Amino acid sequence: MKKLLIFASVLAVALVFAVNVLSQRAPGLLRGAIEKALNKKVIIRSIDYHFPGIFELEGFEIQEKESFPGETSFTVDHIRLDVSLLSLSKKRLIIDKIDVEDADITIRQYRDKLYHALSGAMTLLEADAGAGEASISAKQNAQPRMMPLEIHQFRLKNSNFRFIDYDVDQNGFVVALDQINGEVRDIVLPFSGIKTSYRISARLPQGREQRPAEIQMGGWTQASTFDTDANLSFQGVFLPYFHPYYAQVTQAGIEGGYLNSKANIRIEKNDLTLNVDAELVNLLFRSYEEGDQLFGLKADEILSFLKDRSGRLKFQIVVRWNIADRSVRAKDVIRKSIERSLKNTVIGNVGNILENTIQKIGERGLDKNKEEMEGAIKKIKELLKY
Repeated sequence: MKKLLIFASVLAVALVFAVNVLSQRAPGLLRGAIEKALNKKVIIRSIDYHFPGIFELEGFEIQEKESFPGETSFTVDHIRLDVSLLSLSKKRLIIDKIDVEDADITIRQYRDKLYHALSGAMTLLEADAGAGEASISAKQNAQPRMMPLEIHQFRLKNSNFRFIDYDVDQNGFVVALDQINGEVRDIVLPFSGIKTSYRISARLPQGREQRPAEIQMGGWTQASTFDTDANLSFQGVFLPYFHPYYAQVTQAGIEGGYLNSKANIRIEKNDLTLNVDAELVNLLFRSYEEGDQLFGLKADEILSFLKDRSGRLKFQIVVRWNIADRSVRAKDVIRKSIERSLKNTVIGNVGNILENTIQKIGERGLDKNKEEMEGAIKKIKELLKY
């Protein structure tokens, strides 16, 4: 018993010493691990460590290096990390949970490339993949440069987001979101077969005179293959603000109007299918396309056919596209899909009107006229379909 007590006392002293050493070294180890995993400059004003794996970070920033040196992609005053102790033995940064509130997140689009908090890690991932295709001798000499990263749960509360697009506007066209709340599970780099799931809600500010739009998104994506099944909805998007984007699809100018939409996004083996239910409210055009047309149809006719009694325009769009085919441009696929949808909707509405008329004629016993009109409807429905 005496020897057991002595052993327990020595073990307790050793444990206290180890915890003290770990408490002193852990903040520095975490800072280095984050920089190595993200391949970005990371600024942390202070780190408070709580045994065994809780870190409280103050003044946390991730800064860009390439193309936007010194500009931030992620900033937050306070962040809590639950770091797995397995990080010490597996030589990978494993974060069980991140809780973030009042963060500012920025993604930049420049020369068809996205710059964001994880883009540096993506660059290292591509470099490692390139090294994996090199010769045997190069593989033997090459050392993996990327520290693997796992984030099991990322919770975001009352945060802000900016998307700055330098490809549609050289000065940077900005789309901002606020009051972002959501959760992302299972972020893994390098990519694996694990599905990353997410659910996010946010507001889209549209100026002082416009009410913010409401946005929700949820689903999953398998990053290694891009396979995706997600749902996206938004209410009250003010269309004139997004002229740089809709101008990629049509030359028409929109003076006013709002878009409500629900969409399902599916990607399987690089084949994307986008199903969209769209509703346009108070749509007002400043100008149409050449020849007073919209997507290959007379503008006045298409608008009159699509509007319901309350003046709303409702239609469905189905977009299909192999995203691996670099010879195809997204804007061309979208325009053709809208053209097909609108033409089929108009033809369907015309058909419904004529079918109702035929029914009335048939009830009066005019079978011959009925047959002729059915043939005419068939021809109309085949017209403009492709």
